[in-house]
Amino acid sequence: MIGVDEAGKGAVVGSMYVAAVRFDAGFGVPDSKRLSSDERERLAERVRDECNVGVVEVTADEVDAYVGEGGGMNDLMVEAHARAVDALDAPGRVVCDASDVSAERFARRVGERVPNTVEAEHGADETYDSVGAASVSAKVERDASVSGYGAGSGYPGDTETVEYLREKAPDYPAHVRESWSTAERIAREKEQTGFDDF
Repeated sequence: MIGVDEAGKGAVVGSMYVAAVRFDAGFGVPDSKRLSSDERERLAERVRDECNVGVVEVTADEVDAYVGEGGGMNDLMVEAHARAVDALDAPGRVVCDASDVSAERFARRVGERVPNTVEAEHGADETYDSVGAASVSAKVERDASVSGYGAGSGYPGDTETVEYLREKAPDYPAHVRESWSTAERIAREKEQTGFDDF
């Protein structure tokens, strides 16, 4: 079985990563949310050693361009999941952690883009070791990429991330998703403050 999952979909800072893992190892994979970062890193290394892994990065610029051209995150998630399966380039039944309210629709759309049989479920990372392994792999890749920014987790609910955006606005670096409402709002506030000072 091939599991597919993402990390960073809702982040305002940093790339999103989608991993596909062909899992035939003899160990279980717990829910990545219950693991410490060190535990996730050790597990991701073991997954890389014992399984086939394909990971794709969707940069902040790509997210902004996709949204700017009228695409939605659901469309981008379909494309990114298909790219991860293509990057793995392995036969097998695919199970995705559904990124659409309709898991059936998400599976059908990903399945139209890859040669594999595709299924999708909500919470699949808690049910299937392969999807859990993909979740861990994607999260470790994302955490490593974001760690050098000094922006906390990169999510809008993180006060360290919000402070980082306030410091950088309105001229954000390339790893900030300027199309996100949090980034747009902070940029407007910063520009308005500058205008008032003038």
